[in-house]
Amino acid sequence: MPKDKVSLTITVPGSICQEGFTETVKIMRRDVVGPLKGFRQDKIPLSEIIGRVGGQAQFDAAVLETVLLRAMGDVMPVHAARMLPGSEQIATNMPQLMAAFDPAKPLTFQVTYARMPDVQWSSPYQDIVITVQDTGNLESDQAAAEGLIRQYLKQEGQKRVVADRGLARGDGAIINMRIAPKSNPAAPYPGLDKEKFFFDTDDDMLDLADHMLGMLPGEARSWEFVFPLDWHVDLWRGQTATADIKLVELFSYILPEFNDEFVAKNYPRFESASDLRQSLVSSTSLARMKDVEAQIQDAIVTQVSACVASPIPEELLRAQGEKEFQAKLLDLVQRGVARIEDVQRQLTQEGLEAFIASERMGLEERCRYVLAAEAIAEEQGIDVDIEGLEDEVDRAKQQCKADKVEFDPDVYRQETIEKLRYAAVMQWLQQNLKVEVLPWVGADAAQQAAAEQPEPASV
Repeated sequence: MPKDKVSLTITVPGSICQEGFTETVKIMRRDVVGPLKGFRQDKIPLSEIIGRVGGQAQFDAAVLETVLLRAMGDVMPVHAARMLPGSEQIATNMPQLMAAFDPAKPLTFQVTYARMPDVQWSSPYQDIVITVQDTGNLESDQAAAEGLIRQYLKQEGQKRVVADRGLARGDGAIINMRIAPKSNPAAPYPGLDKEKFFFDTDDDMLDLADHMLGMLPGEARSWEFVFPLDWHVDLWRGQTATADIKLVELFSYILPEFNDEFVAKNYPRFESASDLRQSLVSSTSLARMKDVEAQIQDAIVTQVSACVASPIPEELLRAQGEKEFQAKLLDLVQRGVARIEDVQRQLTQEGLEAFIASERMGLEERCRYVLAAEAIAEEQGIDVDIEGLEDEVDRAKQQCKADKVEFDPDVYRQETIEKLRYAAVMQWLQQNLKVEVLPWVGADAAQQAAAEQPEPASV
């Protein structure tokens, strides 16, 4: 056998074969035969089932398939870290398996898979130095806290219709909004095509107000912009989009005073206005620290990947691409950004191919990191704790059922083990590589750096 191939001998206990037989009969009674006059569903004769599926051979093949799928689902995740995605196959020929299969006896068969390529290092990962920029400081955290306080005051304040001037910062407005990719203006982004949408100029992540200042009710404007590189839908980050905005109605705010009385009435778990303000500053600082940690992790992936000289098998890249494509679309549904119907329209082979084509460089980088992480885990003796894994599988199954999304527990279990392994490797790298965090340089410099980033292709 070639050195990049692995052969496994799997023996399924007779008890598991019997369970496969029982499960198949139960499913066929329900889905193939259905209600049968004169019989309870659990008492439908086996002969009736065999006749409905086309005979003994077809029935035996169905039972065998159930047993094989269960056995593969139990065994293969153990080898997932070393296995090239999609390369596993049953090597024992089916006629031989059919001839040997008896639901009351053990079943032995052969499985082969292709091994992941060995990692070839172009430079030692232990010498990597990580340098990132902080995203703020105490002053910016305090400013962000004041912005949140203003939002709290708006929630308890009053709106007044404005008819004698144009839109200014601090206003609220009813707008018609349509934001679409510049490359495909006929297909707006999910969730960004809205009529009579309430827009608060103080809660403006896309800087729409910069282009709307002075607009009067009934006025419409269009412009192009680039999605921020930290936008919450990462598929859209860095893409050039077209915004079409019509101002329908304009409001100003009459705000209450922010004092101890306001806090006692509306946020009684805080002792005073000062207590609430300090809490907001602390939570903002914590969010900034998490953002810096995400930067560090991104930099580690990039630099560790750069140390890998091994070629990336196309099977690994496509498997990574399919996994990320599906995860990103599902994330849109879970966040409420898009409906399941919107996502299903994009979940096509053409959409996958476009995603892989546009993200190929990033996918190659992440695949190199996958290879590196496995090698580092083995070299450093990094293990993962899978306690509670089955509870997580059950939780995900219920979530997918609620979202009306197909769910494969074996695939999810394998992917979860992989995530735990990569998280353990990432933790080791963060603790053992040299990391330097540079002080914040201000919002203007950060925005200028983001604007100079190359634009990704639209998906």
